[in-house]
Amino acid sequence: MKKAPMVLTLMASLALGACQQASHDPHGIDHDVDTCEICNMAINNTQAATQIVMEDGSAVKFDDIGCMMQYKEEQEGQSESFHTEYINSYGEESWTDAEESTYVYDEDISTPMGNGVISFGSEAEAENYIDTEGQGELLTYQDLSEHDWDSF
Repeated sequence: MKKAPMVLTLMASLALGACQQASHDPHGIDHDVDTCEICNMAINNTQAATQIVMEDGSAVKFDDIGCMMQYKEEQEGQSESFHTEYINSYGEESWTDAEESTYVYDEDISTPMGNGVISFGSEAEAENYIDTEGQGELLTYQDLSEHDWDSF
């Protein structure tokens, strides 16, 4: 008889655990383990890293935004499994929703894959970078799909 409450408690705990949704928060980067899904390079430059968190809570990680865009193109028609795309805001290494971010392009900006696109958490940060560095043009998230990634 004393085992019945314990069994019920265990069953309730298991049921509640099964009902929990997967976390869609960005995953950390482990420089000793994580590699880019597209180019297989180690992800050493965290501020250039990007990731797509899937509906199941897993993450696909990239060393450069160009690699993420290539992955998205290759996965066309399967994007319903994508939950959130994250980028690191340049100079801050803080994850930001890619769709809400602003980007700067210039062929002379150094990036892991040499595509010259960096990301910022806000348009003001991106404009400040352009003013300070004297180079670059603003891109929106929508502009990324039209950007010529193949020229790099």
